[in-house]
Amino acid sequence: MNNLPLIEFNPKLVKLSKQESQVLKLLVEAARLIAPIYLKQENESYFSKDELEKYAKNNPSILSPFTVVEKLNGRLVAIPYHKKYVQLLQPIAEKLNQAAKLTENKEFSNALKKQAKALLDGTYEQAMITWLKMKPYILDISIGPVNHYDDQLFFGKASYQAWVGVVNKERTNRLNNYKEIILNARRKVLMSTEHIANLDNIQAKIDDVILFSGHMARTKFVGVNFPMDLEIVKKYGSAITLFLQTNDHRMQNQIIPAFNKIFSKAFRDGFSTEDLTRGNLAYITLHELSHSYLYYKNAKNNLKDLYNCIFELAATVLGLRMAGHLLLKDAITNKELESMIVAYMCRSFALMNNKKGNESLVNYAQAGTLFVNFMLEGGALKQKEGMAIPNFMKIFVSLNELSNILERLLSSGTRKDAEVFIKNY
Repeated sequence: MNNLPLIEFNPKLVKLSKQESQVLKLLVEAARLIAPIYLKQENESYFSKDELEKYAKNNPSILSPFTVVEKLNGRLVAIPYHKKYVQLLQPIAEKLNQAAKLTENKEFSNALKKQAKALLDGTYEQAMITWLKMKPYILDISIGPVNHYDDQLFFGKASYQAWVGVVNKERTNRLNNYKEIILNARRKVLMSTEHIANLDNIQAKIDDVILFSGHMARTKFVGVNFPMDLEIVKKYGSAITLFLQTNDHRMQNQIIPAFNKIFSKAFRDGFSTEDLTRGNLAYITLHELSHSYLYYKNAKNNLKDLYNCIFELAATVLGLRMAGHLLLKDAITNKELESMIVAYMCRSFALMNNKKGNESLVNYAQAGTLFVNFMLEGGALKQKEGMAIPNFMKIFVSLNELSNILERLLSSGTRKDAEVFIKNY
């Protein structure tokens, strides 16, 4: 069985020029080569948390996001990614540099060169800053070690990933309408001295995605928000990307099967597949936008290994809560809001019933469990004869309470506080 972390899609694309098509071909070739590197990461030896912390006291690079930890002569040593995987990275960098020479877009060319350099010398921060400062372009790529969700000890090690896509201008315009309404709300945050925000520098786009490689192929994310480094966010902003093809994939493989299983036929008759497809993409859109309101500089250090679960749930809950602003502006209907809630419940049940086999999504599974149990306790969600019965009015009221709890944990909570909340639900 081929378990290579690589998924290729076949979307209907807008007409590209001959030069754009040639560049796109090189980008796809480069992204495919990420899969073997990620596979090596998956098979690396792991050490205990205590052992890593012990050696990190004298060698902080052991906890760096961009090092592989190995045992040499009885001691743990840290090897930078760009040295450990250099033979696999060189052909990727060559493809990116070829694409940089071919493209007529000077900013895109510069970004590709910086990314190729980063793969070989570890200057990832500079590469990320260059992408963030670049004007939007029709071709889209993210490649390199970015996401930290595979590391189940400290959630610090970055996993190699790649995506290649073509920006869908029509859907991106609709996304940016959402963005303007949500970010212009300028909601009051807790602990303003601890809060990090750069709401004026948030890019947002929707891709017709051609390829997912590495971490992205394993998780099949519908939306991402980069960078993860809050200092870069503070100075240069962030970039949100949504993927139409993985939204369709999630509908077929998670949302619809869970929808048919947990809701009665009478309830299901009130929602079409199109309702849920749009609802799933919309709640994820709001989830990614809401991250921008939830950056607290000490949250990760305070909550430690429980941070990612709380952070991801907080973004979803705040996003659903902020949907009220879209409702007031007639940007969505009541049915669309209900479809968002139903889609998230289906995603939660799907992950709760399939926790094994994908450690990258363990935080999302736990977050979904917390959401469902919180709604059950408050009577916003009931069970009868194995079926889920949601009360949308009560759910919307409960969202406010849950959102406040989660943001307090992020702004001023301790790991113990988060542990108590998680145990309760």
